[in-house]
Amino acid sequence: MRPIGGEIELKLTDFKVYFTDSGRSSIRLFLRSGDNRYKKYLLPNYFCEVIENIFVEEKITYSFYDVFEDLSIDEDYINTQEFDVLYVINYFGQYIALDNINLDNKILLEDNVFFYDFTNQNNAKQWYAFNSYRKISTLADGSLVKTNLTIDVDKILKEEASFTNEKYRAKAIKYSYINKNEFNEQEYLNKFSYAEELLDNQRDVYMISSKSLYLLSISSIDEEIRKKRFMKLKFLFSEFSILENVDNYSFFIMKILKRDTIKNKLMQSNIFLPVHWLKSTQDNELYNLVISVPLFENYNDDEFDYLINSLRDLLK
Repeated sequence: MRPIGGEIELKLTDFKVYFTDSGRSSIRLFLRSGDNRYKKYLLPNYFCEVIENIFVEEKITYSFYDVFEDLSIDEDYINTQEFDVLYVINYFGQYIALDNINLDNKILLEDNVFFYDFTNQNNAKQWYAFNSYRKISTLADGSLVKTNLTIDVDKILKEEASFTNEKYRAKAIKYSYINKNEFNEQEYLNKFSYAEELLDNQRDVYMISSKSLYLLSISSIDEEIRKKRFMKLKFLFSEFSILENVDNYSFFIMKILKRDTIKNKLMQSNIFLPVHWLKSTQDNELYNLVISVPLFENYNDDEFDYLINSLRDLLK
């Protein structure tokens, strides 16, 4: 019988955990740690253009590998390249298996932007991974970093990023507009736009805000609801589906030839689906095809059914 009472025991993790204000800051934190800025990076050619902007700003040497329309990656090409760091995006909540890629003496840099939490699935000996809570939750800022590497944490400023308060204010105005008929739509849209401008102009790495830490401590995700919605969408829109299943549910991804036309028509029905991503310096047909359907439990069943029916009408 083990001791009962007193301090509760805890098995420590074999990785370190940090929090920054955003996924962008988590990338900068890695690039600015040790001699990482002098390493050679291999990036996917389907990605958010902000990533490359950061690499250019930090004067990083990088090249690209192909991502196919099923979101698999060109393993053969990767194994022929000379690089120090492999940048992998685990697209839309699905871990990419890297069993066939030689990671000996390489660093695996994992972008888990669509994950609420994540693990070192590939058991990489040199591993740095991060997410972005503002993309998948109600939080206005925050990025979780997990790593087994030495990171210069003094690069994280002990203050909150200026965009955070502006974004929370925008969220509050939107809530009042929807639920109390206060303010107007343009007011919160302007606030969101200003917050994004502040973030785009930000170069320092900040800590996660206290408000986001609090919300993170009391919030949780309903995997059962999200999975149920994913499976329903997969059944109804199988011909447009890309991923058979995912490891973390946030979006259902569809590949639609007339994506922009469908997106614009949905907007007329007050449905605003995100596109990941619109463009980059690289040619990849996915930029023209992919649209994302949120699975978040913030939307009730009636709202979700309205979304589904609207999509079905347009995709007949």
